[in-house]
Amino acid sequence: MGGVVRRFTISMGILGISLAAHAQSGLRDRDPDLEGTKKVLGELQQANIHSGAFYMLSRIRIADAGFSENYYLPTGDVQGGINLRVEAPQRLYFVPRRKTVFTFDLVPAYSFFRAGSRQGQFDYSARADAHFLFNHLYLDAYTLLSDQIRAQISDVNRLATQRDEETGLGGEIKYSSRTSAIFSARYRETNFPNNRFQPGDVPVNQLDRVEKNGRIALHHKTFPLTSLFAAAEVSDYTFDRAFTKDSSRRYFGGGFIRSAGRTSLRAEAGRTVLSFDDPSQRDFTGLTGNVVLSRGTNRWNFTASGARDVGFSIYENNNYYISSLGRIVIDYAATRRLTLRGGTAVERDDYDVPVGGVLREDTLTFTSAGFLYAFRKLQTGVDAGWYTRDSNVLPEDSGIRWVLHLSFTP
Repeated sequence: MGGVVRRFTISMGILGISLAAHAQSGLRDRDPDLEGTKKVLGELQQANIHSGAFYMLSRIRIADAGFSENYYLPTGDVQGGINLRVEAPQRLYFVPRRKTVFTFDLVPAYSFFRAGSRQGQFDYSARADAHFLFNHLYLDAYTLLSDQIRAQISDVNRLATQRDEETGLGGEIKYSSRTSAIFSARYRETNFPNNRFQPGDVPVNQLDRVEKNGRIALHHKTFPLTSLFAAAEVSDYTFDRAFTKDSSRRYFGGGFIRSAGRTSLRAEAGRTVLSFDDPSQRDFTGLTGNVVLSRGTNRWNFTASGARDVGFSIYENNNYYISSLGRIVIDYAATRRLTLRGGTAVERDDYDVPVGGVLREDTLTFTSAGFLYAFRKLQTGVDAGWYTRDSNVLPEDSGIRWVLHLSFTP
């Protein structure tokens, strides 16, 4: 499988070089700006410290450690006490040339995660990127190292310390004003170290693994407001302890992106095949995908999203689970400083192999409301909502969850 990933990466590189060479050979693009280039330049404009070729974006924020921005669902670990996470994200930009930007990210943090005690843990995330901004080619070579408490919501419903080491290359080639290719290749090592905070009743280190992944998507602006794309992805997984989970993943699909004023819609779906090296294990073949709809006005911002994917499981005899997620978030700018917000999220996790004659099914919901208030350099707010987790295997969990937001810009 490693050879397949290497061949995929080499083929993608050859394709990128040939397309870039053709683009640079005299083709005149009516819209030469690439999305990656726009993102980097936009971040430079937000920097709050600037000296010569150096730019700095500095923040300090507080958030509930059981709150996941990806799923908007707190874990069971947050019940019975205050669980806070204090972070100080720092991003340094170095711009030696007009077409080259180096970025260095460091997020030191401290988490308080147990009620009635002073126990806590330092953690961090660090990343270095080299961005190359050419007329028809954007490249981002990066490496990252993180050691952080994260909400492992699905499958185990716990907080756990996850350590990641990742190196990768991503970018975009703009072949013409209508056609582009977005690609990425990465190598990641993930583990759950025993000398850090881990749930005592769940062997999360069964998910220690090495991942190799490559993806390419070809975009074409077929209509004035709509781009169509086709995507292919290949991955290889090697586990340190749970050898039966060693597997490879293939994905081929497509979708569209529609942008009309303040409304945008992105949808992607395709066939995913997760094949395990051990022939006695059950493989997965099915439809996966995601959709995101956003709409903004002068005061209102609305986002609705949905996703279906496969995740690795440590539940007995099950190598994976199928996750279906839906989410709605609404923001209302009541004043120049005050924003009211609300949202709801629902997740359904289905397992493939019955245990004791029962197929495990978990349903998680979280509906919340709150506010954000912005001062000159300070933003604060609170979200409160009702959380439920129903399962035909695990005990039911429900109750009120609080999420504190506090962000300071020096």
